[in-house]
Amino acid sequence: MYKLIVTDMDGTFLNGLGEITRKNIKAVKKAMKRGVQFAIVTGRPYVSVKDILNDVKITCSCIGCNGAQVTGSDGKLITSHYLDTDNLIKIIRIAKEAGLYYQLYDDHYIYTSSRLNLLKLLKSYSKKSIKRHITLRRLYRGIKRLFFTEVSLKHDLLGFVSERRNKFYKIQIASVSAEDLDVVCKKIRDVPDIDITSSNYFNIEVGPKGVTKGTALEELAKSMNIKREEIIAFGDNFNDIPMLQYAGCGVAVKNAEPPVKKEADYITKSNEDNGVAYAIEKFIFNDEG
Repeated sequence: MYKLIVTDMDGTFLNGLGEITRKNIKAVKKAMKRGVQFAIVTGRPYVSVKDILNDVKITCSCIGCNGAQVTGSDGKLITSHYLDTDNLIKIIRIAKEAGLYYQLYDDHYIYTSSRLNLLKLLKSYSKKSIKRHITLRRLYRGIKRLFFTEVSLKHDLLGFVSERRNKFYKIQIASVSAEDLDVVCKKIRDVPDIDITSSNYFNIEVGPKGVTKGTALEELAKSMNIKREEIIAFGDNFNDIPMLQYAGCGVAVKNAEPPVKKEADYITKSNEDNGVAYAIEKFIFNDEG
């Protein structure tokens, strides 16, 4: 019997409009009433998750920033893994030299150095969506993933980081040019003690080495005295693979990237078609319908 359900947010638990569907809410609450634990595992910081959960009256633990931030159901920080400041400075310089948009994540805000660059990026997304025949819904979903909460403007972001007053969980770098991202990614790989992942076709996310959704899920499960075979995990993108591999049952939604589906034990319906709810009914309540 599964004792813990964990799910990614964007593209998995949320639909394309960034909302939790009624069926997903109902299925999760039904499982929780039966005594099954529930947790969110996301690239978002906790600050951008709590209001969404509060709106649907779900109280649970949250693994944020791709595993770097673990918060209990009471909203208190359990564990945190930060990027080394010197390494973060190196990454910022690489992104700046390439002229790519980037933003940093700490416990309270998402920081950027230029709203103008943000607007340019959004304009590029619009043009790219037309050229690549990307649907407006997919474009919106991508933008929602990038800008989870209100962005705090720091004109001298590099100087702000250099002051070492704040610690940061991750840096996200974005571009509609796969070639530009690839060049930057290759340079960043030379920076020590970091890991690189992605949550969309136009971004890379850099966090502390050895920290993934999978490692954080292991930490959380141990704190709950839950074995890995008692966990069912849901995801759709590359940064979800480690937790799908760790869980006893890794479930990919139908809209997941092909490599994610390859690692999954089961493929459920899409996020638009209440895939999380469908699989919960199937695996928790043994309801095929």
